[in-house]
Amino acid sequence: MKTLRKDYPKVRQYVKHGNTYYQVDLRGKHHVGQKFKNFNDRKEALRFAADIGDTVAKNGISALATVKDERVAAWTEQCGRYGRTPEDAIALAVNFWLQEKAKMESPFMAELLSVWLDDKIVGVKKLRPKTIKSIREMANVFKKDFGTMRIKEVDSAVIENYLKSKELSQQTKKNIARYLQQFFNWAIFRKYHSENPAEYWVKQIEVKKGTVKFYTVDQVEQTMRLAMKPENLHMTAFFALGIFGGLRPEEIQKMTWQKNVKMDSREIFVSHDISKTKADRQFTMSDTLFEWLESCREIKALVPLANLQNYRKKITKNLPFPFVADGYRHTFATFHYAEHKNYEQLRFIMGNSPGVIQRHYKGTISQEEIAKFKAITPKTCSVQK
Repeated sequence: MKTLRKDYPKVRQYVKHGNTYYQVDLRGKHHVGQKFKNFNDRKEALRFAADIGDTVAKNGISALATVKDERVAAWTEQCGRYGRTPEDAIALAVNFWLQEKAKMESPFMAELLSVWLDDKIVGVKKLRPKTIKSIREMANVFKKDFGTMRIKEVDSAVIENYLKSKELSQQTKKNIARYLQQFFNWAIFRKYHSENPAEYWVKQIEVKKGTVKFYTVDQVEQTMRLAMKPENLHMTAFFALGIFGGLRPEEIQKMTWQKNVKMDSREIFVSHDISKTKADRQFTMSDTLFEWLESCREIKALVPLANLQNYRKKITKNLPFPFVADGYRHTFATFHYAEHKNYEQLRFIMGNSPGVIQRHYKGTISQEEIAKFKAITPKTCSVQK
């Protein structure tokens, strides 16, 4: 360093990375304030040093404690307008920088979505293959849409704009938001995030409740007549258990004559290992269901062991009306409640909560239609009819 001023405070010139700087050395006996002050301009450094030197010569070194930087004075005035100090502003800035640093150091969404999926596959809680498939599909969608973002960059505003950009039904948007909520709940549990930016939007998306769709008596009769054709007999029990027993397709495909159908006592047993709710349930068949299963007893397998839904699609594509998702189950529930007016009984047969039953199955059906529904049997649906 080259000394430009030898009196207190000294001024030294130095070069760093090809640039010339001027340092005012404020160190002195009993001085506890700022030790150095750097300048880019030689004249400015010398003028500042001269002012400090004059102040110390007149009032002593302790006078430096009262010397104010014009910028600090301006900052103090600006912060004071809002009841704050420069120290408050610095604390706010440091907190902001720490948050930005945490964002940039957090894992990428694509990476964590893969870990989330792996956790679901090998986790302690065993999920159904259908559930795993749905999670895998959504994880792949989110990887495509959020993959290059870091998890702490995804806030509530990002989720809002993402959902707004989707030209989908409110129900589908709500389903997407729920999967995001599940992912971020997992991320919070694994300490990758401290909040769930999707939770608010799951609550905000409103879905208008529509009327539950079910099949009419005529449509049920057409379906069962088609199911009775010789080439479709391997699927007759599937349609009967869905329409006249209210069982889920996922439950039916795992049922067997030996384990689940008790023809002697006219009971259906759904064991916990095939039930969606993981709970056993057993109920008495209706006369209509019994007649249909009785007509299928010579068929070795209750339902096909594989490709069940493909067989169903192949058969129903020949019907003159559209397929209704969960339509067989909805049909059973609608007619059963119309006849018995008993939520608890229906809930037990179907393996639903009372709330679900009350919200979804309140179709108004006449006694005449109920009688026609119960009269749909193998005899009335004979292919010769």
